Amino acid sequence: MVNAGSIVESFLEKLPEQFKRKNNIEVLIRAFAEELEAVGKTLHDLETLRSIKSAFGRQLDGAGEIVVLTRAESSRYAGIIDFDVIDDERYRLFLMYKALRNANTCTFPELVEVCRLLYNMKLLYYREFNDHPAHFQLMVGADFEDWMLKMLYNTSLTVKPGGVSVDLKFFELEFFGFRDLNKDALGFGEGKFLHIIGEE
Repeated sequence: MVNAGSIVESFLEKLPEQFKRKNNIEVLIRAFAEELEAVGKTLHDLETLRSIKSAFGRQLDGAGEIVVLTRAESSRYAGIIDFDVIDDERYRLFLMYKALRNANTCTFPELVEVCRLLYNMKLLYYREFNDHPAHFQLMVGADFEDWMLKMLYNTSLTVKPGGVSVDLKFFELEFFGFRDLNKDALGFGEGKFLHIIGEE
């Protein structure tokens, strides 16, 4: 990001010789440089703090206006409501979900990207069934936060093609298994039995 010192230096270098070493001109340039630095910082904040991933508070609400999803409307995705006003983290997740639903064509790479963005997916298992041609299963493995785990017991967010059914399942990482069958499995005493969230 540009700072006032580099702006002043750049201006002074470009001055015609007759204006160099003139105190009043340097004072004027320094005054403009401070204002330009403030404008640059504001533009930087607009570029970085208006994205769904980095925005918070009012900026996140502004992203919600673009996606057409308010905090109140997003609570319908939350399942059991354990809050008065939805917090930024949950609202961010629902905004990403709505934006992804609005803008993708549901190709397999996009489904993978959806799972990565929504659930911070580390492992994904995809399966199709010969006896159900318009159906597939996704198993998403991630380190889920507590609020996300509670939500997954009641609702799941998925993006899918029209006319296709999806069986979406979630599991936590660090599961027990045999590495010759699954390279991500942990051995005896290291992992716990694989638990599908929401299935007892």
